[in-house]
Amino acid sequence: MNPADFDPEPRTLSPQEAAVASWLEAERRRAVTTQEVAATLGWPEPRVWRVMHRLAAKGWLKRTAKGRYETVLAETGGYAPPNPWAALSSWKPPHYVGFQSAAYERGLTPDRAGDVQVSTPSGTRRPRAWQEIPISLIWLRKYSAAGTERKELHGWPISIALPEKIVIDGAALPGRIGGLPGLARILARALEELDWEQVRIYSREISHGEAGLRRLAALLELLDIPVPLDLSAGINDDESRPPLYLGERRVFGAHGRLLPRWGVIDNVGAATLREEVER
Repeated sequence: MNPADFDPEPRTLSPQEAAVASWLEAERRRAVTTQEVAATLGWPEPRVWRVMHRLAAKGWLKRTAKGRYETVLAETGGYAPPNPWAALSSWKPPHYVGFQSAAYERGLTPDRAGDVQVSTPSGTRRPRAWQEIPISLIWLRKYSAAGTERKELHGWPISIALPEKIVIDGAALPGRIGGLPGLARILARALEELDWEQVRIYSREISHGEAGLRRLAALLELLDIPVPLDLSAGINDDESRPPLYLGERRVFGAHGRLLPRWGVIDNVGAATLREEVER
């Protein structure tokens, strides 16, 4: 049967939305891209983008990256079973939901990591029972629970990073938060609620904390946002310090202008960052 001919079952969906939802259900798809929908239904991409956006707004899909979505199961918070939240709620080792996963749960990014990102001390063993559970352990050499809280997520008590913890962890390890574009989006959305003194305090508890502060200050400068004194106060202005690349060199290369105040080489570009923040 042609997916476009499926009857629209949910009364809340338009015929086009129902065609996509019916196809996903029939195929038991856990993830889908806009290109796959366009190829299957023979629709132009602009129409696909609009339909997928509406399905996400209605809670049928979760956007995980540009042009990529996952189907939603309400009882698992958007993840296909087994339920990661149930597993985490009873896990005893020190841990917290962090980085991109925490940012998504707090509404600071539209992009959800494929697996729940869980920070834990180096050497922590992943339970054997978690083989099929969508949880990604991030082992931290210098682990700290400062800046986390226990709150209910999807019906389960979960330890999760606060916004201040999210941005400093992400600035120290940008590859874990969607790279510099992901960090810029999260920073822009969290800006009004951030306590920069707490960001500075949390930076002392993690590896590469000062590098994270420098990266955050450089990001703010490139976005034409005043750098708070509480942030700049935690940055060593020693001119002998080695320069820090704003973005990952393997992604953005090694060329760019130096921001002397922070000792950061802008290898990303302000225009690129603004585009990510505004999208």
